[in-house]
Amino acid sequence: MFHCDSRFARECRRWLHQHPELSNQEYNTAKFIREKLTEFGIEYQEVEKTGTFARIKGHSDKGKTILLRADIDALPIEEQTDLPYKSINPGVMHACGHDIHTAALLAAAKKLAELKDSFAGTVLLVFQQAEEFGHGSQFFREQGLLKNYDRAFGVHIAPDVPVGTVVLSRREDAASCDFFRITLTGRKAHTSKPHLGQDALQAGAVLVGEIAKLSGRLLPPDEPVNVGIGTFKAGTSYNIIADSAVLEGSFRVFSEENRQKLKEKIAELAESVSSGYGVQAAVEYDCFARAIINDETVREEVTQTAVELLGEDKVQISEAPVFGFAADDFAEYLRDVPGVYAHVGVAEEGSDSARVLHSEKLAPAEAAVDIAADLHIHYALKYLQR
Repeated sequence: MFHCDSRFARECRRWLHQHPELSNQEYNTAKFIREKLTEFGIEYQEVEKTGTFARIKGHSDKGKTILLRADIDALPIEEQTDLPYKSINPGVMHACGHDIHTAALLAAAKKLAELKDSFAGTVLLVFQQAEEFGHGSQFFREQGLLKNYDRAFGVHIAPDVPVGTVVLSRREDAASCDFFRITLTGRKAHTSKPHLGQDALQAGAVLVGEIAKLSGRLLPPDEPVNVGIGTFKAGTSYNIIADSAVLEGSFRVFSEENRQKLKEKIAELAESVSSGYGVQAAVEYDCFARAIINDETVREEVTQTAVELLGEDKVQISEAPVFGFAADDFAEYLRDVPGVYAHVGVAEEGSDSARVLHSEKLAPAEAAVDIAADLHIHYALKYLQR
């Protein structure tokens, strides 16, 4: 059984962890990735400056094509770990495991390039920028790269799962995430003469309450849905009726049908409230990520691969979505092609590392990068050599 170059994988991970970069600013990260690909003799193309799309061609182009994806960006978090390779970039940290994801795919690329004469078909490698920003995958789609492949596979660390264990959702893995902004425009007046104004703040306050009720009123009680408003800005002085108000929030669901229902209903509520208070409403939406839905056939293929690598007792199938209402734009790679997201445990017994993502104290077990790399290698080989 083939395994990744563990020393290489861990050295890559340590360098990446020490040099994190924010979304769409991953210039040194992209340079590092491309230098390694060049060393391996792998062809690649740049995607919107910091993204990289590469191909490993087997001995014949008549086989299948599999896409392997890793996200490369970090978060605006000040690291608070004791790792000897902790971030040297102030206020920036790999607190979501993207350093492990990237290092694992690089190690897999190295091994698959060495083994290219053993399989037919093509391995596509995606080193995607701006996952945290929510639009990185769109750069690849806009360049026409997210087509003409037969399988998509990705991994994500799981900080609450023991290292050595892999978890896959049976079907739904992560919810969609749609951002919305509602801008209300009214007319100023002194608060002593409210009849001369059109109160955007009051209309906004009512709208906040109405939107908060949506999750329990629009969909069946057993339908998972999350609606939240994070910002509400209005007013300039205590004695002036606000002539503008801006609300920003998001909604998260697991079906396209419910995504559309929520978009329509939020627009209806905005129109109704604005009409009642004599203000104007403008609603904007932006889809940060669609829902990740695992394909049943691919899930069985990946499960079998993971069992062969780790043993049956180290592979779990979750009936509930592993990511829950968190979102990830890996979903973009699954829009037209069957695929799966696998969650690799990184929790070390006795470690004081945080057990949640996006924590300044997250310190994943290094062994996880080997496991993630081997999953990429063996699933790709297993699929292409069939």
